[in-house]
Amino acid sequence: MAPSESEMRHAVSDVPFQPAVEQSRALAAGEISSRELVELYLERIATHNTALNAVVTLDLERARREAGEADAARAAGRDLGPLHGVPITVKDSFETAGMRTVCGRTDLKDYVPDQDAEAVKRLRSAGAVIMGKSNMPPGNQDVQADNPVFGPSSNPWDTTRTSGGSAGGGAVATAAGLTAFDFGSEIGGSTRIPSHFNGLYGHKSTWRSIPLIGHVPYGPGPGRWTEADMGCGGAQVRDARDLVPILRATVGPADYDGGFSYTLAPPRATKLADFRVAVWSEDPACPVDSDVAAAVDDAVTVLRAAGAKITVQPAGLPVDIATNHGKAFQPLLFGAGDRTGLAPASSAAVLARFVQHPRGDAGPALLGTFQSHYHWLQAHMVRNEIRQRWFEFFQDFDIVLMPVTPTAAPAHHSKLIDWFGRPFEVEGVRRPYWDQVKWSAVANVSGGPATTIPVRRGRSGLPIGLQAMGPSGGDLTTIEFAALLGREVDGFVPPPAFVQTPTTGP
Repeated sequence: MAPSESEMRHAVSDVPFQPAVEQSRALAAGEISSRELVELYLERIATHNTALNAVVTLDLERARREAGEADAARAAGRDLGPLHGVPITVKDSFETAGMRTVCGRTDLKDYVPDQDAEAVKRLRSAGAVIMGKSNMPPGNQDVQADNPVFGPSSNPWDTTRTSGGSAGGGAVATAAGLTAFDFGSEIGGSTRIPSHFNGLYGHKSTWRSIPLIGHVPYGPGPGRWTEADMGCGGAQVRDARDLVPILRATVGPADYDGGFSYTLAPPRATKLADFRVAVWSEDPACPVDSDVAAAVDDAVTVLRAAGAKITVQPAGLPVDIATNHGKAFQPLLFGAGDRTGLAPASSAAVLARFVQHPRGDAGPALLGTFQSHYHWLQAHMVRNEIRQRWFEFFQDFDIVLMPVTPTAAPAHHSKLIDWFGRPFEVEGVRRPYWDQVKWSAVANVSGGPATTIPVRRGRSGLPIGLQAMGPSGGDLTTIEFAALLGREVDGFVPPPAFVQTPTTGP
């Protein structure tokens, strides 16, 4: 008889699916070695990755060598840091010295950096063993992990469904037990959306708290020192508390700003009863389906039973989805778009087609691409006004609990990077694919942290999550809330098809 989901969730002996913090404890206690843990994950990758296409590059020799060095250091009484000997993967948008960094782009398919991205360097310094790179769309620019170099990553709960994006490969690898966790990045939900689709805890850090130096697309070359507007580091994990050592390893000013340091603020509360929670679950600009609504109901029921202070649909929300998306997020995001390859006549033709045949959300995106610097500054001022309103809002609340996307993971879509032409359905109504980022983009404009929580399974059996957004600098607050709520709802459950031992296959 197959194990129940409850049995799978609580089977702490199932090492590949253990939280990274539990693996760290086992490593420190000598119950397992880093080399053994690396070999376990490499065996699972060899067995399961063909079906999932989550990990696109491996550095076997270095991973084994560094695992052995981590074991030797521990035997000698030396502590390498909070991630000592933990095997991980990294999104393929981060430069990794000696290991190719493709970023889903054909022009970079043979690019092997000679230095690590700043965040990667910090992960290594904290003792992490980087086994390889996880799949993603070209240039981080899609809500699924598919590209012309490596192809699509598939959801381990249903391989006909998307992994989400852009950090989709890392979410799949983490959910399927191919890595302890995946370190990624996002600009509009790229860690939180795949975490929601794959049943994980995912975290978007406070804006500018983790340097993105050496993060493609601005690298390679001189561009490696440039960080994308709204871009943030983050991670996808099986237990919310795994995020704490990851942040402790990576948060802090860039080396060239080394004259000062950051300190993570302590969580505002450590019991659900003490959290002040605003529940924002409905907005006419981005309707959600009944599965997401049911997840909200589940969470509210748990929070009320715990004695948390709940306000549903508070009247004083600082912004609505339409304003956040159309007046701030899209102009800021697409203001970095490259149209240098368009001749003036081509630019005029593109604008003329839009005027004659407008396509909803494509309007602000297109105008963002063609806007002047003055008009970008207007969007920047809107962003700053919204950020100030959130600062004031978080004087009365600790958490905003809201959807991540309108639905569970949709089916694969073969057309890449078509945000406005591709549809998906919400309760039988066709909606633009771009709707999938609207709820997540709220935190990207606010600059604050946000953490996803796997809450339940939907009608199709796919995971449904919610996100907890907090005040800027309040990363430990959203993580603590996610950890506490996750214990009372479904939390992480291994996808049943990939629970078998490596020799059996999915």
